[in-house]
Amino acid sequence: SNKSGKGSWGGGSWDGGSYGGSWDRGGKSGKYYGGDDWYGGGYGDWSWCKATVTNLSYQQSFSEMFVMTATRDVTWQRPIFVFGEQSSPELAELSTNAIASDLERRYEGRKGVQDARVFDNFDYDEKFLEGGAKVSFRIDTGGYGDRLTIAAGLPFTNDGAWVLEHGHVYDGAEYFVNAIDTGDEGNIQTCWSVAAKQDDFPVQSECADNDDADDNDDRIPGENFVHHHRGMHDLDGGDDLEDLLQFEECDDFDDLEDCNSGSDCLATYFYEVGFDDEALLCRGQRGDASNCDFKDDEQFLRFIDNSNRYDDDDAYIRLARNSDDFDDFCDRITDINRELNDALKILEPWLFDWRTAIAKVKIDCY
Repeated sequence: SNKSGKGSWGGGSWDGGSYGGSWDRGGKSGKYYGGDDWYGGGYGDWSWCKATVTNLSYQQSFSEMFVMTATRDVTWQRPIFVFGEQSSPELAELSTNAIASDLERRYEGRKGVQDARVFDNFDYDEKFLEGGAKVSFRIDTGGYGDRLTIAAGLPFTNDGAWVLEHGHVYDGAEYFVNAIDTGDEGNIQTCWSVAAKQDDFPVQSECADNDDADDNDDRIPGENFVHHHRGMHDLDGGDDLEDLLQFEECDDFDDLEDCNSGSDCLATYFYEVGFDDEALLCRGQRGDASNCDFKDDEQFLRFIDNSNRYDDDDAYIRLARNSDDFDDFCDRITDINRELNDALKILEPWLFDWRTAIAKVKIDCY
């Protein structure tokens, strides 16, 4: 991967110098990035082509981009994504961590691929392509290069991306591309669950003052299939996230109000929060979970320690395995909820609108 954005592409060289300075658009940044040393090869009746990507969003940036020219068969036979199906690991990496090199490795050297690259040269030491900005780069149209594929992550989302797949390369071609959600991560929109770091947030954002914003915790499971992105949600200042992320406190349930460690407190708690596995809850694993004798706490903890039915991916099970008894379990829940409450600063809901295209790709050939 040529992560620096400088090197050779096809038979000619290219660089990321300024292309005409500023672009008069009357918006926030008006930045125009790109090189002017274009490829001298050719496909069809032109000698070279360039692609110009414009970020059409408001304050939603684009990550480094995967750029490929290839025959149409390449992405027909091995598509970057299919709506309604699970995301590939390479696209998930782009959407959750803003890293495009895995997609480059997925396609480079395959039959029908003219060139597969990572482009991250946005000039002025910019890490991302900001809303309203555009960047141009040459595309290798020789040989197999009659179709253009570009993919970029949305670093201020949990698992957003946009993908132009096998767009036909010809002079004057324009493509408007909508955002997708790869379904790899839950859309909790916290400062600590997106690829963007603390320094990447605008100064007016709450996340710019949140030390947790340098984390990228992607353990909250997503929808597990690729779909149209629903945009940024107004999560009501974090109240909705509390319902989603926080554990139910032990004293939230009347049946546990006077429960003492050693009786069936843990089984009762797990039943109240939605577990209905009789093997987990019931003595002798007999009867329906709604009408059986619950295991006492010692039996319950011994079962989850020795059972292969559950693993530590389940947060409740993991928490119980790390607890000495029911009281310790409840204390751990209280501590975790307190930490979560302090961390529930969320991304602004106006970062982008799912109802409109997020990217424009224009091709000019000369």
